[in-house]
Amino acid sequence: MDTTNTTYRFINTTTFVMGNRKNAGKTTFMNWALNQIREVESPAFATIGIDGERHDQIDGRTKPMIHTQEGDAIVTSYPMLKKSNGQFRIEKAFPIKTPLGQLVAATTLRSGNIELVGPEHNQQLQQVSDYLIKELNYRSILIDGAASRLTPVNAIANSGFYYVLNIDRRNLKKALEQMQLLSFVANLDSVKADDDAFFLEGALTAGKINHLPMDGRCLVIKDLTSVFLSYEQMKKLNNQMRLKVKNVLNLKGFVSILKDIQQADFERVLQNKGITTPMIYNPYVHQ
Repeated sequence: MDTTNTTYRFINTTTFVMGNRKNAGKTTFMNWALNQIREVESPAFATIGIDGERHDQIDGRTKPMIHTQEGDAIVTSYPMLKKSNGQFRIEKAFPIKTPLGQLVAATTLRSGNIELVGPEHNQQLQQVSDYLIKELNYRSILIDGAASRLTPVNAIANSGFYYVLNIDRRNLKKALEQMQLLSFVANLDSVKADDDAFFLEGALTAGKINHLPMDGRCLVIKDLTSVFLSYEQMKKLNNQMRLKVKNVLNLKGFVSILKDIQQADFERVLQNKGITTPMIYNPYVHQ
């Protein structure tokens, strides 16, 4: 795979890495993406909450570690720096306490593995991001996001996200439906000031559909995070009243980790489903 174009998708931007489930491969993709950035410059990286731990907090399985190299900037807790086999210079201690210690920003002096701990709230995440960009002057930032949690993308202006899917024949149908829905909502137009619009409060659920005003106005939802309908329900609703969003979330692409499916077969299915969102296939085998 020619990674040249892929590399520059991560440069001079903040990229979130989301996933369709626990152990989807987000951490492994983070390591791969960090190496892409290092082809051009040193990256900065962080997580939302607790995510880089060696053993998963939920099921106890061993997880891949985040690797940091000299010149990288990281955000984690002070106890995690002490546990790491790397060496670091602390740049700032944030007034943010977590169950695993106070959050700090540090630059890497000697490479090693690091467990990431990050802010829980969007306002805290924005504070951390602003420091990395405005004070430490890092341009290319990766943030490991919680599985299926997209709201933090709104906290960082002009950011985008990749959605990692671990796909086999058992979950192929569900994965395709997720991709269709994400692609559909990500491509909705942003509402304009002169639109004749009805602004929906809260989430868009099946129970609210029958109570929507079918009077020619467009329906405005907050963003991707407000949608709790299937792809087919969204498509049908869009035919009844044009859908728009208040906040456009930048879906930069899907990362498909194919287990027992050939890429050529999968691409044919994508074409039949009308999914045209950029795709990265099995990037780890090309390291």
